[in-house]
Amino acid sequence: MRHAIWGAALLAASCAFTSSHAQQYPRRPVTLVIPFPPGAATDAFGRIVSQRMAHELRQQIVVVNRDGAAGVIGTDYVARAAPDGYTLLWGTSSGLAIMPALGKKLPYDPRRDFAPVSLGAKIAWVLVVHPSVPAGSVKALVALAKARPGKLNFASAGTAGAPHLAGELFKSMAGIDIVHVPYRGTALFATDLVAGQVDLGFASPVTTLPFTRAGRLRALAVTATTRLDAYPDVPTMVEAGFPGYELTQWYAMLAPAHTPADIIATLNAAVRNALADAGVRKRLTDEGGIPSPTSPEGLDEFIRRETASFAKIIRTAGIRTD
Repeated sequence: MRHAIWGAALLAASCAFTSSHAQQYPRRPVTLVIPFPPGAATDAFGRIVSQRMAHELRQQIVVVNRDGAAGVIGTDYVARAAPDGYTLLWGTSSGLAIMPALGKKLPYDPRRDFAPVSLGAKIAWVLVVHPSVPAGSVKALVALAKARPGKLNFASAGTAGAPHLAGELFKSMAGIDIVHVPYRGTALFATDLVAGQVDLGFASPVTTLPFTRAGRLRALAVTATTRLDAYPDVPTMVEAGFPGYELTQWYAMLAPAHTPADIIATLNAAVRNALADAGVRKRLTDEGGIPSPTSPEGLDEFIRRETASFAKIIRTAGIRTD
């Protein structure tokens, strides 16, 4: 009987401690590390979400940009931080899934060194062609590519980036031979695409919208599973005849591994509430984003699936970045 009473007392004390811990957090400002420079989409999305989270948590969230090595420096910084909920990561598909899928030697392990909080937002890509390309639909583009193997080319903002992988997935699923032309950044890629130096490409809605509205590019499909607010009349790749096609760039919030579960739950609720806010959703969708909250377990599974999916595309295309 004494053992039972003692066990019950310990359980009650543990629950009281956990409840107290959850109520006390956060007691001071929280740092959100964004592993890219100010002004990038990663930075913009992270700031939009964190501003609303600060309201939810009733505590300041200080955004710190620790860029370098394509996001590796900032991501590793958080992996090594104290697991107390006061240093968080606004991680990206590049640092958490694409680089691991490429077999890059990283100073951190995305699944071992982080405690997932929630997926934040996705960015779908828009398949656009120059008006000189005689194809008004994805079906027509595939037929044209099959009639001219190796003659059409597609541009991207860099090798192994999400737009490049979107193009390689399209090539593989359509069974077509089109040539990849990598650029160093979006600006150069967009300039040549609009000028007709390259035939087609996958780019963000923010990049493509001014040109498609002006008739200087033609939008054929989007790479999300649902249509975009910016392109309500443009079908998804699934609707265009490619079941299972989805490829997005995404952003997620994570904490260092071993962060207490009650803190993770508090942060997850704050992210969910932020992404449910009408003002936040509008700001994200205006920037081409798709609010995409998950549970911590859902984010963990999502990263696992995405890494496997990217690895398959990379193997099939024979992509190397060495």
